[in-house]
This record gives sequence, C-alpha cells and structure tokens, in this order.
Amino acid sequence: MPEQGLGTVVAVDGPAAAGKTTTCLALSKSFDLRYLESGKTYRIIAFEALQRRIPVDNATKVTCLCDELITASRSASLLTSDRYAPDNLRATRVNVAVSAVAKIAEVRQRVTSLIRLWAGAQPRCVIEGRDIGTTIFPAATVKFYLTAKPEVRAMRRVRQERSASYEHVLDDVIRRDEADMSRATSPLVPAEDAIRIDTTDLTVEQVLRLMTSACRDRGLEINR
Repeated sequence: MPEQGLGTVVAVDGPAAAGKTTTCLALSKSFDLRYLESGKTYRIIAFEALQRRIPVDNATKVTCLCDELITASRSASLLTSDRYAPDNLRATRVNVAVSAVAKIAEVRQRVTSLIRLWAGAQPRCVIEGRDIGTTIFPAATVKFYLTAKPEVRAMRRVRQERSASYEHVLDDVIRRDEADMSRATSPLVPAEDAIRIDTTDLTVEQVLRLMTSACRDRGLEINR
C-alpha cells in the first residue's frame, strides 16, 4: 500500500541501461501514470557544477549549488526542468561526475524531498531511479528492480548514444555500478519486496508483459 495521502506509485529501480526508461515510458502510457526520471536531477546538478568549476567531490559547495538550483527553479520543478539539452546531461564528463554528486548525503536528502513533493501532487505516477522503492517510497504500490549483465547494458548504451566505444562504455557502466552499490547513503540494492527482472535475454515486449501483469495484479487498470 502507498503511504497515507499518496496516490499510486510504481517504483522502478536498477543500474544504468537495464531498461528502466523504456519500460517506464510504456507503463506511463498504458496505465495513465505521470513519469519521472529521478536521476536527471543529479545530472543537472553535476552539469552545473562542471560549468561553474565547482569540484564535484566538495560536498559543501555542491550542496550549496543544489540549494541554489532548487530555489531558482521553484522547488520541485527542478525535477522536470527542460532547460537542459539531453546530450549535455548525457555527456561523458557528466557521466563521470554524477556518481560523486549522487553520493553526497545532503544532496540526496534534498532530491528525495523534491521527489516526494512531486509525487504527492500526482494521483498516479511511475518513477525510475536507484532508491525509489528502498528509500523514497518503501511502501510504493508496485516495486520493480531491473537488471542485466554489464556487457549487455553497455552494448545497449552504445546503440542508444553512438558516441563512444564499447570498451569505454563498459568501463563506465562497471564504474557506475560500483559507485552506486557502495555509497553509504541509499545504495543501489533491490527492495526486499521488489519484483526482480533480469532483462539480459528478454525483449522489451517480454519485460513489459511481466511488468504490466504485476501492475494489474496490484489493482492498476489499463488506460483505454
């Protein structure tokens, strides 16, 4: 059951390129859910830190930057800001910097508050991230944890972005996994009650069938 006063929340966690965005967008259409990519906020903060030459491992300065961005964007709208080009937020330097930003406890606390504020204003939503079902919404209506072998995830990312070699992307995927899973605050782990799906050998359609079935079992109705 969702938290008191909160609408339907579908939480989709997992490592990079496990299929979260593709499946979340499909679920949002099928079940009329508002969609949120929580990791975008950390990328915005990392991008701004790099632009302003703020060391991303300086927790105090990055936290101050986070506060400034939240104030300037009027709170929760930072989560859905369209001011930043996707190519900029997915640039190699941001991919490297975002792990350092995401492990800062004070930044995570602020982003968590923003996500809860945003979700509280939605009757039904699907949110992808690394700690949605474990930390942010431990009582989410449905929780999924998607994963796949690093080699497969790296190949998917190469096909999507076509801007780096497979070897470079694989190294980045492994590095990001280690950073996400080992951080002290809200590490990447499956929630105990999450539905775990290994997408390594599954098509998008097969994954969606599993997720759609689970959502319907939890009482969600298909949007017709």
